[in-house]
This record gives sequence, C-alpha cells and structure tokens, in this order.
Amino acid sequence: MLDKILVVDADASVEKTMTEMRKKKAATCVVVDEDGRLLGYLDMKVILKNLLPVSLNVSAAGGAFGGMVIGAAPGIAKRLRKVKPLEVHHIMERNFHAVSPNTPVWEGVQLLVEHGSPIFVLEEKTQNFIGVMDEASSIAELERIQDEED
Repeated sequence: MLDKILVVDADASVEKTMTEMRKKKAATCVVVDEDGRLLGYLDMKVILKNLLPVSLNVSAAGGAFGGMVIGAAPGIAKRLRKVKPLEVHHIMERNFHAVSPNTPVWEGVQLLVEHGSPIFVLEEKTQNFIGVMDEASSIAELERIQDEED
C-alpha cells in the first residue's frame, strides 16, 4: 500500500488539502467520515476534472475534441480560484474501487489493470479505510512475496 497519502474530513478546504498534499508529496487524498469510513478521494486528476467546463468534460470522456483547438486556459485558471475555497466533499470522487485486506493480490492487480489507480483497501465489516494501492505499490508487494519464496 502507499505510504504517502493524506486523510482529511469532508469539510476540509480544497486549497488547504492541495497544500498538504504537496507538503507530504501525497498523490492521493482520502476523504473519510468521523468513523473512518471512506467517502471518496481527491487527487490532482479529480481537481483538474472539476476545472473543465461540463461540455469539455463530456467531450473528454468521449475521447475526442474533433481536432478543434479550444482556448479555455484563462477560464480554467479562473475556475481554480473558485474551486480552492470549496470544501472537499463538493468535488471529491465518490466512485471508487475497493478491496479488503483478505483479497488475493491477483484480484487487486486485475482491478488496477482494468480501472487504474487508486484502489482502496477497506475493512470488510465496517468499510473503514485502511490504505491505498497503486501500480507501483502492487509491484513492490509482488517483489516482497517473491523474496519470501526465495
């Protein structure tokens, strides 16, 4: 699992969260409730997605802009100014993939290959947040297993 993550409450500001992510060099910020249950996550991709106008976001999801050159940079920069004071819960990603600590490693790897990172590790009964895995941490775990077998 990743060791450089940030855990915040849903009411933390986006700006403070971004600052803390940079300080800790955390690629992922996990948003939990008061009981430690995962509500969603924030990473730079989620932030960027929230800066795009809805029409561009939909076009990007479809995969093409039809070769059009779109001069949206000043508008996106202004949107960043509007997003920073928001509470994280307004823009966090609520759709995520998760495994339990008992999930076989191959299933976690399969999720990463199919959906990309991050994949969250949640306690089975309570759904409390335990950790995050990505492609690099999965390779590291496979190497650790390999070393144990040698």
